[in-house]
Amino acid sequence: MTEEAPTLGEILRTAREAVGWSLSRMGQATGFSKPYLSKLETGEKEVKSWHIDAYDKALGGDSVRRRALLKMGAGLVSQAVWSELEIPAATPTRFDPPDLGALDASVDMLTSLGLKHGGKAAAAAARGQLRYAAALLDMDMPDKIRESLLTTVGRLADRTAWSMADTGQLGRASRIYDFALLLTPDSAQRWLTLVNLASLRLDEASPQQALNLLDRAEPDVPVLRFLLMSTRANAYAQLGDFSRTIRCIGEADEAHDAVNLSDLPAAVRPYASGHDAHAHAAGGKALYVLARGGHRKAAPLAGRRLEAAIDAFGAERARAITSCRDRLSRLA
Repeated sequence: MTEEAPTLGEILRTAREAVGWSLSRMGQATGFSKPYLSKLETGEKEVKSWHIDAYDKALGGDSVRRRALLKMGAGLVSQAVWSELEIPAATPTRFDPPDLGALDASVDMLTSLGLKHGGKAAAAAARGQLRYAAALLDMDMPDKIRESLLTTVGRLADRTAWSMADTGQLGRASRIYDFALLLTPDSAQRWLTLVNLASLRLDEASPQQALNLLDRAEPDVPVLRFLLMSTRANAYAQLGDFSRTIRCIGEADEAHDAVNLSDLPAAVRPYASGHDAHAHAAGGKALYVLARGGHRKAAPLAGRRLEAAIDAFGAERARAITSCRDRLSRLA
């Protein structure tokens, strides 16, 4: 006998009881009366997105909203997010499990396109795919399928945000990254999105905000740890902290050496291309920032790492090669 999925009211009640709060205390925290909350939790009143937001705000975090996504589908996609995507999407008429495979393949394709040619080449396609995939959430499907779809929509949102950031649309990208973090139940994808959001903060010259985003228990997956430490190295480089930058580069190198390309999380599989060059490129970028900030001894170190990256990248990473060459020319 299969266990029925919880209702939205039960999700609210479970979250409240998990922290030992009474209805009265939740009422004080949310501004809703005790009888009103009781009706929400028992199903006598319909739970809306603002009720979910109120519980999350009171309890801290987004756990209630994330669980509710399995029930509410695209109803939790705010109009602000839809407006960022711009492209209208027809309401899908059906969804079959094999469609998940096609959507996953499209994420890999968009990632490869962005890595080779940049965000401008992938932006329109990514927005269109994201709108279509998010609209699928309103359709009836088993919870297991919906959870897999949420992971895919989260990947698409991450790719869309990356494309926007790469074309200078930093504010819009930030909102889509937040949407990606809300959606995905996949821990590896959440780490990748956190790293990408932190990189966006670095583009905004806000290194401390980037470090704050990454100030949490470190992942035990080598490739994710490599991305984390590389991003931290760049943040410390922006802050002009030579010793911490070097230490993070060393830890990134160690994590890179431990990466097993045959056992990568799905979220980062497209990044296997150019693997041998990643550590050189990431270290070279952080050292370049230090050199440009006045640390003279960082310049020759940056030059050697960037040259090694250019030699190791293949044609499929043409954009990364161009970035390394541009940094080298600025060091000269």
